[in-house]
Amino acid sequence: MDALTALHFLRPQWFLLLLPYTLILLLERRRNDQARHWRPVIAGHLLREMVVRGGDRRWLSPPVAARVIAVLLVVAIAGPSWQRGESPFAEDAAALVIALDLSASMAGSDVQPTRLQRARDKLLTLQRARGDAYTGLVAYAGSAHVVLPLSDDSTVLRHYLAALEVGMLPREGKAPELVVPLARELLAARERGGTLLLVTDGAGNAAAASFASMADDAGLQLAVWGIGTVQAELEREAQDGAAVRAQPLQEAQLEAIANAAGGHYQRITHDDTALRTLLQHIEQHFVAGEDSARPWIDAGYYLLFPIAALYLLFFWRGWALRW
Repeated sequence: MDALTALHFLRPQWFLLLLPYTLILLLERRRNDQARHWRPVIAGHLLREMVVRGGDRRWLSPPVAARVIAVLLVVAIAGPSWQRGESPFAEDAAALVIALDLSASMAGSDVQPTRLQRARDKLLTLQRARGDAYTGLVAYAGSAHVVLPLSDDSTVLRHYLAALEVGMLPREGKAPELVVPLARELLAARERGGTLLLVTDGAGNAAAASFASMADDAGLQLAVWGIGTVQAELEREAQDGAAVRAQPLQEAQLEAIANAAGGHYQRITHDDTALRTLLQHIEQHFVAGEDSARPWIDAGYYLLFPIAALYLLFFWRGWALRW
């Protein structure tokens, strides 16, 4: 049923060939009408009894085979198709832009050794899982900067991640909304969209409004990784006597950003749950975006086999067409 729903013709204009062919058949039938010349001089009820019709009415005959061949040829030229082929970019994987927060709060030690180091470790694990897929890197705090354009060299990404430190950017603060135009610019070079991964521990209350435009951008997907400890857990650790100096993870703001952009939020955990979920979202977005770019398979070539088989019938002795 799915194949019937998707059935269409790549070159439907070639069905116009059936018009002259139908006209030829009608003219041939009219020329072969033995009674046509006698109708003006013989009454119709007598003419029907006087004309001797041919007795060769086989279902498989040269005229029938020729008509079937003609129809199949036109259908084949019209290019029937109901499934898509492989993308010409099938060897590529989904593009990803990583936006890493380098603001002062990422130096918090509630996540050992620090939030930034734990984020780096998770990102390296993510890159190993993605192999040589195209990945870009953006660093931000009070300003945002492209650290690495989209590259399929995982070694280069590893070196750049290791060099990022809290406080190295020229402006302090936390402005994740500045990452969006940079991610669009990087992914525009691929012309196929991709995913923006925001790795941070918080955002301002007004940041969600800046991400709302991503909800209308089908080529850009947002994923948010939150790293850190929420306020309730920090208070519980303080009651237990632990001296943890860190700002709480602002999950409400990060969830608001993800919801505004039509993306998803997940908190980084000790296991690989967040990693597997992110890989699934990246791949699903990539497949959905690539489906429209995959070419339709021209199934007209399959009809050449029955057409050739019907042509073989004309090698039988006696099989001929007279025009």
